Amino acid sequence: MQDSRSAAKADAAARILADTMLPDDIGFEAPINPHALAPRAVCLTGATGFLGGYLLHGVMTRTEADAYCLIRGADMEAAKARLVQHLVGYGLWDRAFASRIHAVPVSNLGDRQFGLSRRDYHDLAAKVDVIYHSAGSLNMASQYDRLRRTNVLGTLEVVRLASTGTLKPLHFLSSLVVFFSDAHTGDTLLREADAPRYDDSLKGGYSKSKWVADRLVAAAGERGLPVTIHRPVRVMGSAATGAMIDLSDILPLLIKACVLLGRYPDFDVPVTMVPVDCVTDAMVHLAGTAAAFGRAFHYFHPNPIPWRALMGLIRDLGYPMQEMPFADWQRTLKTAASVRGDRPEYREYFANAFLAVMAPHFLLYPRPPLDAANLEAAHRASGTSYPPIDRTLIGTYFDYWRAIGFVPDPPGMA
Repeated sequence: MQDSRSAAKADAAARILADTMLPDDIGFEAPINPHALAPRAVCLTGATGFLGGYLLHGVMTRTEADAYCLIRGADMEAAKARLVQHLVGYGLWDRAFASRIHAVPVSNLGDRQFGLSRRDYHDLAAKVDVIYHSAGSLNMASQYDRLRRTNVLGTLEVVRLASTGTLKPLHFLSSLVVFFSDAHTGDTLLREADAPRYDDSLKGGYSKSKWVADRLVAAAGERGLPVTIHRPVRVMGSAATGAMIDLSDILPLLIKACVLLGRYPDFDVPVTMVPVDCVTDAMVHLAGTAAAFGRAFHYFHPNPIPWRALMGLIRDLGYPMQEMPFADWQRTLKTAASVRGDRPEYREYFANAFLAVMAPHFLLYPRPPLDAANLEAAHRASGTSYPPIDRTLIGTYFDYWRAIGFVPDPPGMA
């Protein structure tokens, strides 16, 4: 039985490593697009996602480029309506953008040439000068094979588009999770220039698919495509508004559970978080600099907040909470999710939160220190920085969370 399991794991690892190989029919001998640093038009994937929506807003407000957004949809009108509705939901829509945003309906990113006709595909390749690839299926529970079509083959098709006609700079949204495996537990520092090594301990199919996509883009860069890899971790809501519609990440789930229970676990870990608009503003800035080609950038807060200090900020907002041992807190959460729980209106949420806490995640994963020298230099050049993780930022998040009903008002709040 053990031998068969080992053989199956070896076969799976071999398939994953094979997926990092670029096909020979993708060439990079063409000249770089002459408008690479001041694009007239960009191609953007993932615009109907969380970070992708803010990235599109950054392109609209920080550049004069048009944006051709690849979106699943039956036709152009349906895809455009879906995109506008998404931007409205985040408070990012401006009617002035309407003439510059173009929806390109596609079947699936992983289909050859995105399922577009040959004419439409080559027309798109001729129109755009830069590509931002932020699309991906974010499902921590899915296996690699289920995510491969979108996250891996989709990235391969984006590389193919970047190499069709002139070489178009590719800005790829990867993730720092590509480093979170046993392959790097012995490292003393994870530098932006380091290549993430594969290990089967990468948690879940999502991390594996992001690792493969990261390596595909890096391989394209080694063969001549101007690429930039952006690797954030724990992207939270806007620093300005707190807006974050998808609250399924482990950190907001955990915070809400603590608020509802009135108790929090005695973690002794630093917590990093970066506002989404800080990430996308930096990405758009870097897209205008030739120095970004061939580099990776790590997006994490340089001054993470200790878990207990974070809980203290939340108490200061009016939420009474007491610390308890993690094992006791887990049992309390499990009880709240059962028929014995005394808050039946939240029973389903507690059940989902318990599953999320027990599932593989990265909040508590031991990792070497991270380096962000490239990004820090970009911040200095652009005059930007991350806001501190303080009462102002956490208060902004809670104001938004209360407004959408994610958390209740604190006791006694009028």
